[in-house]
Amino acid sequence: MVDQVVLITGSTSGIGLAAAHAVAAAGDPVVLHGRRPDRVADAAARLTAEGLPVAAALTADLGDRAAVEQLAAEASALGVGVLVNNAGVYRRERTETAAGREVTWTVNHLHPTLLTVLLLDDLLDRGGRVVNTSAVVHGRARLDLDDPEFRTRRYNHFHAYANSKLANLLMAREFARRVGPDSGVTFNALHPGVVSTALLTEGMRVEGHDPAEVAGAAVARLAVGAEVAGVTGCYFEGEVETEPSGPGLDDELARRLHDDTMRDLGFD
Repeated sequence: MVDQVVLITGSTSGIGLAAAHAVAAAGDPVVLHGRRPDRVADAAARLTAEGLPVAAALTADLGDRAAVEQLAAEASALGVGVLVNNAGVYRRERTETAAGREVTWTVNHLHPTLLTVLLLDDLLDRGGRVVNTSAVVHGRARLDLDDPEFRTRRYNHFHAYANSKLANLLMAREFARRVGPDSGVTFNALHPGVVSTALLTEGMRVEGHDPAEVAGAAVARLAVGAEVAGVTGCYFEGEVETEPSGPGLDDELARRLHDDTMRDLGFD
């Protein structure tokens, strides 16, 4: 328990819902998030039926910048002090948002970064935490910063997803470096496990072997666990701090990704 309001994106099912349950069970109120109002309401009802603290249940399409900005405003008004960027998608075919942006890169990387930046002042004021849900496949990414959205290259769904998960890891490490260990805010990333979520079974078309509850507990530990207070810029597999693989260790790539992303989002 960190006595903070915790926003967990993508918390209507799977790892996100399990993480929300674990956070709330620890005593910290959760802000649930999803794209569909009915599923968000159902998740909230499941937690409140157990007497667990739910601060709010918010709806936002993370592919829509205006919706993300509204989500940030609502989260700020609720006093959110911990942000868990958990929501993600896996697209087997290249698709674009209404604004013409590639969906995987936008939903998994660009707009979680936008949400982080928009909430950063609040997190600094509250001594909060940011947790990015990455994946072990970050080590197999082939991130081309000249074409991260596969506009000129043939789309590869696995690499599109792996690239976004690498970006989640690199951004956590780079935010930690730039904000600094004395800021009071920590940034970490983790691979929570291989769970049979819709993303895994329908997107990657593989079956998981880890219980959602175990993966959710690992996410919750980074979000509110006392034992990781002050830990920042690290990568975990489950609850074990681990060295990132391959490009996950590339500090120059992390710097370039951060700068390119900030320019893309209009913060440069």
